[in-house]
This record gives sequence, C-alpha cells and structure tokens, in this order.
Amino acid sequence: MPAWASLLLLRAAVCAGLFLVGFGYGWMKFEKAAEMAALKRQVAQLQTNIAILEADSSQAVVDAEKITHFDQNAKEQRDAITPNQRTTCFSGDAADRVRNLWKG
Repeated sequence: MPAWASLLLLRAAVCAGLFLVGFGYGWMKFEKAAEMAALKRQVAQLQTNIAILEADSSQAVVDAEKITHFDQNAKEQRDAITPNQRTTCFSGDAADRVRNLWKG
C-alpha cells in the first residue's frame, strides 16, 4: 500500500473516531438534559401538591374554627331555651294533687 493511501486511511479513521466520540458525548448530554427536564417536572408537580395540601389544611383549620363557633352558639342557644333540669312544674298543693293523680 502506498504511503499516501495509508495516510489517507489513517486520516479517515481519525475522523471517524472523532465523529463517534463527539456523537457519544452529545448523546450523553442529551440523555442528561432529558433526565433533568423530567426531574424538574417532578419537582414542579411536588410543589403543586404541597401548595394544594397547604391550602387544604388551612381550609380545614378555618372549617374547624367555624364548626367550633357553631357548636358554641348551638350550646348557648340550647342552654338559653332549655330550663334548668331541676325546675319543677308544680309546687306546693298543686304538686301534691298531680302526684295523687298519678298514684291513682
């Protein structure tokens, strides 16, 4: 093989090698970029989920405060309407007559 042919073959081999190395490097960069994009998407989704959970928890606190206030108002209204448990309807002679009615 003439010297110029082997030199040409060597140059072609070097060019092919450099092309393969560059292609492999570019492919690795592409894979890493795709992986980073997927991770960024997951982080954004997690941040959205956290924001939703925070909003739900703060709404739950507001709802609990409303329920507590409602229960307190209901108890106050019930206590205002319901007389004392020990209140008797009849006293004195009227009470004796009612007791006697029940005794028969």
